[in-house]
This record gives sequence, C-alpha cells and structure tokens, in this order.
Amino acid sequence: MKNLNNFFTKKNITILTCVLICVIISYFMYNNLFLKDTVNKNPNNSTTTETIDNNQEINDTDKEISDVENEKEVNTNNDLKLTNENVGVPVLYYHSVKNSENNEVIIAPQKLRNQLRYIKDSGYTTLTLKELEDYLLNNTPIPEKSIVITFDDGYMDNYTNAFPILKDLDMKATIFCITFELDGKYYLSESAIKKMSDYGIDIQSHTAGHPDLTKMTYDEQLKEFLESKEILEAITEKPVTSIAYPYGNYNDNSVKAAKDAGFKLGFTTDLGLSDRDDNPLLLNRIYISSNYDMDTFKQLLENTKK
Repeated sequence: MKNLNNFFTKKNITILTCVLICVIISYFMYNNLFLKDTVNKNPNNSTTTETIDNNQEINDTDKEISDVENEKEVNTNNDLKLTNENVGVPVLYYHSVKNSENNEVIIAPQKLRNQLRYIKDSGYTTLTLKELEDYLLNNTPIPEKSIVITFDDGYMDNYTNAFPILKDLDMKATIFCITFELDGKYYLSESAIKKMSDYGIDIQSHTAGHPDLTKMTYDEQLKEFLESKEILEAITEKPVTSIAYPYGNYNDNSVKAAKDAGFKLGFTTDLGLSDRDDNPLLLNRIYISSNYDMDTFKQLLENTKK
C-alpha cells in the first residue's frame, strides 16, 4: 500500500511538472505574439529610439547653428579695428529734416539718407555720446573710423523723417532737445522722445528755451540747464549728460554752469574734430548745410582736422 501511494505521488509530481512547463511555454509564446501584433499596429513605437536619436541630432544641430551665429557676432565685432589713440572724432550736426527751399538748416530726407548711406558705406561706426564720453574721458577704445551724428533743437520731423532713415541704416544718433514746448507739432512730443529713446537714439539737452547764454548770468544759465535736464530725464528715464549750446554761444559761466548741472560733454558750433585735447565741455562739431552737395560733404569728412 505504501508503494502504491509513492507511485501516485511521483505520478502527480510528474504531471504537475509537465503542466507547469506547458504553462510557461504558452506564456512566452503568447507574449511574443502579442508584442509583434502591438508593434505592427503601432509602427511609431518601433521608432521610439530612432525618434530620440533624431531629436538629439536636431538639438545638436540647433546648438551648432547657435554657436555659429554667436561666433559670427563675435567675429563681426572683432572685425572692427579699435584704437585708443587721440585721433579725433567728427561730430556732425543737422537741424530740421523735411523738404524745403532756401533754408540751409532744413535738409531734405533723401539728401540726409544719401549722406548717411555714404557714411555707412565708407566704413564709419556711429557712436552714442556715452561711447564718445568713455573714449574722451576714460580712454576707452573706439573703432578707428568713428563718427557722431547729432540734430539740434529737436524738431518733430526728426521723429517723422530722420528716425525712419536711422532705423533703416541701423545708425546711432543724438538729438539735442529744446524743452519749453514739447507739443508734437513744431517740436518733438514727449511720446516721440520716449519712443526714440527706447529704441536707442540719444536724447540730450539744448537748454529749456534756447536763449543766448552769453546774455545771462551764471544762475540763469544753471537754471536753464537744470530745467531742461530734469524734463528730459523724466521722459526718457535715462541720464542726460550732454548739452549743445544754443547758437554755439557760450562764455566761462556757461562752462561752469554746465559742469555744475552735471553735464559731462558740451558741444559748440566751432569747426573741428572732438578729441582729448579739447575741454570736454567745449567740443567742436561739423555743421552740415542743406546747400552742401555730396562732394562738399565728402570733403568736410575727409579734410576737417583736430
């Protein structure tokens, strides 16, 4: 009886083992068929790794492009040959920009465009007054062919006519504003000043009321300077550190008042280049008359000396 029980026990174990083996084989066969079917129904799943690899390639390519663009930008900046020598910088000054006849201080927009295009094509780099200030006062290097473009008085046509040209040519410029009547009709409006300043156009002082400073006391001049400076700084939310003297008239009190008002640079109408030998509050400029033809304009640029 005992042997019989052992027989059945061994037989049961054998049967169970066979069943278990069959179950395991069936399980693996089923999973294999299921996975194949899933892949066939979802072909995208079969390319997951490939997609990841492709995305990695795209990211790497984007990075390479970005690196190239950054390198180009650095190279572009490095292409400009800098100098720290006291070479002198031409500071041109214009006034109104519109079509008009028989008024030398009003230049036609197309004529202005032609002159600025010539400047750009000749390899000049336009500076802000802060860049000029750093060059003159802090020995900061500037491009060898540097130039400053300025407009006196702050006419509304500086915004409507000159500003679009400056943007088209990607050139910097400074506008010396009279502040007593910012009405947007004859003179600039506050909103026009703000828009140009936000874009990068320098907004600086031409006094409050454009008086003849030589007929004013020191205190009167200082008041003119401070009032103008305060108004422009409130509009632009930027420091106003330069002034152009009305009519080019100034005296010792003008220079003292300009310094006491916090101006770093002062501009006259005396012909010449601005350099480190000058009093920084008595810098020379080059007047551009609308009567000048292109040859005269070119000669002024080439022949004006320190």
